[in-house]
Amino acid sequence: MKAMAAGSASRSRSSTEEGDTDQFALTMSPIQFILTYENLQEAAEEEAYEHQTTRRKVVSGVFYAVLAIAALYFLIIGIKFIGDGFTLVLSCGAQSIFDFTDNPVAALSIGTITTAIIHSSSTVTSVTVAAVGAGGMSMRQGAYIIMGANIGTCVTCMMVAFGQISDRRRFQRAMGAAAVHDIYNIVSVVIMFPLEVIAHPLEKLSMTMANWKSSRGAFTSPIDFVVNPLAALVVKVDKKRFNTVAAGKEECHPDISLVIGGAFEHASMDDRSIGAIVLSIGILFLIVALMALSRMLSRVFLGSTKRAVFKVLDYNGYLNIFLGTAITFGVHSSTVVTSLLTPLAGLGVVTLEQVYPLVIGANLGTTATALLVSLVTESDDAVAIALVHFWFNVFGIVLFYPIPITRMVVLKPAKSFADASAAWPAAAVIYMIAFFLIIPGIFLGLATMCTSSNSALVINGYVSVTSVIVGLALFLTWYYCYGGRRRWHQTLEQKRVDHEIRKYGGNIGMPSFVDDETSIYELSDRHQQV
Repeated sequence: MKAMAAGSASRSRSSTEEGDTDQFALTMSPIQFILTYENLQEAAEEEAYEHQTTRRKVVSGVFYAVLAIAALYFLIIGIKFIGDGFTLVLSCGAQSIFDFTDNPVAALSIGTITTAIIHSSSTVTSVTVAAVGAGGMSMRQGAYIIMGANIGTCVTCMMVAFGQISDRRRFQRAMGAAAVHDIYNIVSVVIMFPLEVIAHPLEKLSMTMANWKSSRGAFTSPIDFVVNPLAALVVKVDKKRFNTVAAGKEECHPDISLVIGGAFEHASMDDRSIGAIVLSIGILFLIVALMALSRMLSRVFLGSTKRAVFKVLDYNGYLNIFLGTAITFGVHSSTVVTSLLTPLAGLGVVTLEQVYPLVIGANLGTTATALLVSLVTESDDAVAIALVHFWFNVFGIVLFYPIPITRMVVLKPAKSFADASAAWPAAAVIYMIAFFLIIPGIFLGLATMCTSSNSALVINGYVSVTSVIVGLALFLTWYYCYGGRRRWHQTLEQKRVDHEIRKYGGNIGMPSFVDDETSIYELSDRHQQV
């Protein structure tokens, strides 16, 4: 037995050294080959499912599907409560948020932070379109806010991925799917933002096309139609007044409440206090619904159902883009689509390569919201800013999908991020806080200082910018040239080992980060001692 294991490990290592990174090097444990406990669990569930009668499969499938839909329903309500809660917390301060958008970097940062906080890119883009239509904001300012909104909206599906954190294998796959959404939008902004600052291609193209505007009615989301009645029992927020206040069309007075219905309508509290309570309720709904949704979906997508979905989505990537666009347009919410794709990816129903076109299709589909809002504003500028949103996503697809090698710009970092998150979930939390709040906040602060009318503040701003650039250069030099990258992977490996020993007693392995160029499954000396 030991001889066979040694031979197997030797052959596997040699194939890895020859550059076949699709092979995994295995080291034999004194007890068994290293297999992940999560994969064994999935295999056991699949085997138990296959032994069930057809009638029981149908009944259980329908039962768990209904529960999954209910969990998704309460997940959406939770997200709505979070958005409504932050809307009430902002209340009269909504307009002041957009007072710093004269600088492109500041506008981009505001779009990112605001969308990440209220969990709704549709709200931010709709407010932006209304503000541009009312003349409260230039089209150029609005274009940068919309770019930032595309980044900020990714925080929701990353939060959804944490619903599967109890199973590191599923969490790894789910976080990879969430990261695809985020990284795709980030790299699109990295390319399109400087081009827009220098040459304004999106603005010029959109202004050229804005003359076909018509006065059609707005489209009502079927999701809102289903969710709003129950949500309104708790709180109903006057979104129209909020949008007009944020757009600068209406003055907001502290004695005017945005609460126009629900249990808090006649409460003796101000909007900020009500918003804090609603926000807490939303977070509670979100946590419970995430855990329930993950569990129910794992019961629905088994056996032939799982294989059928995989086969359909594996047919053609461009068809998946169309599918993602059509579904998002139909439900009027990219959040619903991406929040559902994330746990499905965690369950192994869809692969990262299948998630990618669906996500970019959902990004394209969500532009319909701003377009429909713009068509009833009677403003060519409003239509043009909505078209900026559309063309930004079209160019992103053209840049990072048709040529297979360009897809790796998105997929490879997403896989690395997923691996790091599986080894150390705190890394994902740090990433979310840094990329959606801290870094945009720093950019916003620096941009505000550098464009201030106060000379001393301007000098401090440019000194701070120089310090940030130098600090970033030193960090990258340390990371790539002085062992920083290897130390990071060693930290991840240590976190992985600690988790493995706590949960499994050291007998089952997870992806190793000792070699940062390949994913090698192996047991450390510490494991073998256990």
